[in-house]
Amino acid sequence: MNIATLKVYGDADALADVRDGLPAEPDSDWKKGDVRPDGRVRIDSGFYVNLATDKNPMALLKQVHGFLMECQARGISFNAPNIEAELRIAYVCDPAPGSPTLDFSLAELTLLIEMGITLSITS
Repeated sequence: MNIATLKVYGDADALADVRDGLPAEPDSDWKKGDVRPDGRVRIDSGFYVNLATDKNPMALLKQVHGFLMECQARGISFNAPNIEAELRIAYVCDPAPGSPTLDFSLAELTLLIEMGITLSITS
């Protein structure tokens, strides 16, 4: 199963502004000073939003694109100097010929850049 998650972290006040405008509620969050599962202390606040889960990578990207377009329409940007955003995609590679691929268009990559979102893909 393929999954796309948005991780946003940084200054608590800036996060609150972004969080209030999101088209979906975060699935989990943390505060600066919270203890992580590995025992380390968090140095910033943040949250995760699960954007999509789908077997078909192109359907997954379509859902992600819809979320980002809605964020852009709401005027949400992650370009503030005191917050960071990362689109994390966990992709299951299928070596069979003709299997769906994970293809980003130039418009989608440009949208990520304009919104200040980094991209992380794992398989």
